[in-house]
Amino acid sequence: MSLTINPLTDPVATGATFKVPVTISGGTDIAAVPLQIQYDPGKLSLVNVESGDFLGRDGKAVTLIHRDDGPGLININASRPPGAPGLSGAGTVCVLSFQAKAAGESNLVITHPTAMNSAQKQVLATGSQVSIVVK
Repeated sequence: MSLTINPLTDPVATGATFKVPVTISGGTDIAAVPLQIQYDPGKLSLVNVESGDFLGRDGKAVTLIHRDDGPGLININASRPPGAPGLSGAGTVCVLSFQAKAAGESNLVITHPTAMNSAQKQVLATGSQVSIVVK
């Protein structure tokens, strides 16, 4: 299973707000996705975190909690209701909105790629990183 930050195709203008989807592929019986993402707070500012389509695609409510844990570190937990069956396949876990603060390059890195299955057992995953160019 892998968790991927989808790369941007073009540089972002200073002051612009942009969205970056975090996707899952190869998931089996996934009930929650706790993530930790690191970025350069000198170049980017987190604006919001929104739910994606993966965990709620069967109509179940998704709980999405995000916490800014200091400069450049975000903890996110997207989860299905307790007792709900896990989902399999691929889709968007969440969408990160950032504002570009200063010209340069910032890596967005999933530092702890993991997921939880419906039995609340950890499922190991591979993570990714992308480079955001601010002009």
